[in-house]
Order: sequence, then C-alpha cells, then structure tokens
Amino acid sequence: MKQHIGIRAEQRLAILGRLRMADWIEMPEREFATQVQRVEKDPLFQKLYFGAPGLPSAIRRRRWPGGRLSSSFYDVDESRVSSGERVDVEGRLDAHQDVLPLIRKMGRQDFERYFLHAEEAVPMPEIAKRTGLPESEIRRVNELLLEIGAQAEFAGAPKTAPGARGSTCLARLTLEAGKPAFEFVAPYWARGLYQVRYDDLESWKTSGLLSGEERRRLRHLLKRLETLNLRQSTIFRILESLGVIQADFLRTRKAEDMRPVSLRLLARRLQLAPSTVSRALSHRSLRLPWGPETPMISLVPGQRHVLKDILGLWLAEQTVQTDAALARRLKQERGIDVSRRTVNAVRHALHQEREG
Repeated sequence: MKQHIGIRAEQRLAILGRLRMADWIEMPEREFATQVQRVEKDPLFQKLYFGAPGLPSAIRRRRWPGGRLSSSFYDVDESRVSSGERVDVEGRLDAHQDVLPLIRKMGRQDFERYFLHAEEAVPMPEIAKRTGLPESEIRRVNELLLEIGAQAEFAGAPKTAPGARGSTCLARLTLEAGKPAFEFVAPYWARGLYQVRYDDLESWKTSGLLSGEERRRLRHLLKRLETLNLRQSTIFRILESLGVIQADFLRTRKAEDMRPVSLRLLARRLQLAPSTVSRALSHRSLRLPWGPETPMISLVPGQRHVLKDILGLWLAEQTVQTDAALARRLKQERGIDVSRRTVNAVRHALHQEREG
C-alpha cells in the first residue's frame, strides 16, 4: 500500500511539474525577462557568476549554436514601438542610451566577452581593471543590460507583420553554411544557457564566503536556473528545427519550397508534447533572411497548405497532368508522399477558389 501511494505521489508531482513548465513556455517574453532580471540581480547569483579573488565563477554561460546578438542592439531608433502597443519609449531608451556610451568606451568585444557571453570568469574589479573603466560603471553596465531585457526595441529590429501582431520577435533566422543561425533581438536570449560548474561550487561552499542564509538559498537558486534553462532550451530546439526543416524555403524565398510539417510531427521529432510545441509557437515571431517578420507558426504549414502552393504552380503550366502523375511528381521532386485522392481534393479546392 505504501509503495502504491508513493507511486501516485510521484505521478502527481510529475503532472504538476509539467503544468508549471507549460506556464513557463507560454509566459510572454516581457514577463520572462523580468524573471531573468530578478534572478540575476540576486546578490547570491552575482557572487557566484562574477567570482571572487581566489575563487572562480561557479555559474557561466553556454552560447547557442549559431546564436549571436543582433547588431541592432547597438543602435537606437526612437520611432520604434513594441508589437503595435503604446510603450514607455522614454524610459526604455534612457536605459539603452545610458549603456551604449559605456559599451563604446570598453569596446564591443570586451562587452560581449565579459557581460554577454561570460567567456571568462572575471570578478567585476578585474573587468574594471582590464577595460580601464571605474568599477561603478562596470556594475552599471550589468544593471542596465538586465533592465533592457525584452522591453527594448532597437533600430533595425523587425517591423511587425500583420500576421505577427501581438507577437514578440525573437531573432532574425538565417542560414550560414547550410545551418540555421540566429541574430537575437534581446540580450537575455543572445546570452544562451546558464552553466553551473559544480566542482567550483563546492569550492564556494567550503570557502566561508557564503553566509548561512546564502547556503540555504543556494538550492532554490539552482532550481530556478534549471527552470529558466529548460524553458529557453525547449523554445530554441523548436527554432533550430524550423530552420533545418524549412532550409529550402529560407534559401529560395519561394512559398512552394516550404516543407509540410504538422505540430504533431514536429513534437514527435523533438520528443515533446504537441501542446508544448503549440505554446512555444504562440505569440512569437521570427525575421526571415530577406527582411519580413513572420509568426513562427507560419513555418509549420499543414500539408494541404503546401500542396496548394505547389499544385497551383504546376497546374498553371497548361499541360495535361493526371492526379496520379501529379502524385508521382510530388514524390520525386518534393519528397511529399500523398495519394491520388489527396491530389484530386486539393485540385478541386484550387478550382473552387479560382471560380469563386
């Protein structure tokens, strides 16, 4: 009986965990950025992230494959507004305009090394020494970077497309050497995942530099970092998969080169629940290589949508093509395996659209 009760309790915890993660996946980017800000402003996080003399950083960063911060971050355009909503442009640009002169003084390379990607475990006093800036300004750069978060809109950021209204644009999706690459709009996205170095963390625990309260709060901090990582890595895996699946479309810009993919198929490919994929796609958009912004869900077109684009072009060739011949051609040229009846149904729908 005790074992049966234990199993049921574990199941309830697993269900609760999935529900909480669903909330995190669905959480608007602005709200998520606030959660990141809350964690990174925690003195315990900052202590472990920047390290101390004689003690290395116990929390580092791991960059996304093909990910970087958009160059639009380094510019300001006061005419930008966010997602069609009225925003506090003055407050937003104050934080951005304050940090840009400091970034220019230290140099973009050092800014990205020490603040964006944390490529080295360097305490703030050492960063000040290396960059020649006062430590107060170094701390100000870190504070402003957190304040900007998802609230900022920058010159060159994607214009909101009609279908993307109410969405948050995450990145500009491009192909580099045939692989997806991402120019992230928000700094907290470009920074990648948190990486906890547990060997170094043990050194902190025995160093005497953590108070009793900090030691008690450490487990909660690590759990929160794990949650933030899981949320971000889930969405990034979907982004990356869309870039791989729709590589032909991204290269040619032709709608007929879009690959048919369903939410269920994408979920199975990533070993995620379809509802998780649906939540991740909702209210988020990407900028295409040639400029326009599009909802992420538009890169997951159903089979019927893709067939209409392809068959619409082929039927316009004014050659007599049977349904069976078109089905064979779809298989040979596009790798799309459908029945003659499906082709006939799409053909009939196209005819009705033209007649209507």
